[in-house]
Amino acid sequence: MSKRPIIGITMGDPNGIGPEVIVKALHSAEVRELCETVVFGDAEIIQAAADNAGLNINIKVENCSAFGKDDLNPGSIDKKAGQASLDYISTAVNSALAKNIDAVVTAPISKESTHLAGSAYPGHTEMLKDFTGADQAIMMFEGPRFKVMLVTIHTALANVPGLITKDRVTSTIKLTHDSLINLFKISDPKIVVCGLNPHAGESGAFGDEEINHIIPSVEEAKKMGINIEGPLPADTLFYYANQGKWDAVIAMYHDQGLIPFKMVSFDEGVNITLGLPIIRTSPDHGTAYDIAWKGKADPSSMIAAIKVAARLAINKSA
Repeated sequence: MSKRPIIGITMGDPNGIGPEVIVKALHSAEVRELCETVVFGDAEIIQAAADNAGLNINIKVENCSAFGKDDLNPGSIDKKAGQASLDYISTAVNSALAKNIDAVVTAPISKESTHLAGSAYPGHTEMLKDFTGADQAIMMFEGPRFKVMLVTIHTALANVPGLITKDRVTSTIKLTHDSLINLFKISDPKIVVCGLNPHAGESGAFGDEEINHIIPSVEEAKKMGINIEGPLPADTLFYYANQGKWDAVIAMYHDQGLIPFKMVSFDEGVNITLGLPIIRTSPDHGTAYDIAWKGKADPSSMIAAIKVAARLAINKSA
């Protein structure tokens, strides 16, 4: 890439901390030097967030919603704010698909507010899969210590065992492997797979998902030439992942992967959606309604998300 990548940033739920962490992140010298940015949201709200944070900064904003400064109700679930969040995302995605921007960084949304607005999506990942027409989309979380991928995402824990199939695990392994090579430029990535059950099933004593689905998936991946281990018990696996033993960990469900990840990478963690035709990252935190518009929000994860998006955009163009 001969010029700095252009990163589009969605404003997220305007009643949350999205506007604040965006203006604080874009005030960072390292972000300004690394990439160009455009915020998909509302210029008046962004200016209000900058004023509230005491920052004098010129930010390019594309207005893409009827939600304005007078509609703000910080810390509140709101149908109109939910619709605005959806408008920001769809506009940014279309801009990325048209190659007007090189990557999308999404500020956090309120699922309750977007559901009030009529969205049935449980989160960004499922929404972006449909908006881009992707065949598959999985969540990756990158931090300073390790990366985590999830086989299942936003679903009740009771549903997880039935969703663990050989095909689903294999496709997650394959997409993880290909993304580590093509996007992250890791020539021979080392991957490890978590078991679903305690002690990775203990040879069937605590469940048969490992025997019937996970082990066959790992064996198939090995035949593809993928450098992979597992399934291993999650309670010990993450101890070694934290020491850098593998490039990526594949967890079977949301909390299995994200509890240990956030324990060590909460402020610097970045959510990346793999499998999309566009690059998408986001901070690893929510709307934080309790501190919204109070000047207390930490922009570290937003800064990290923008930096990762820029790095992946450069890698993709190489």
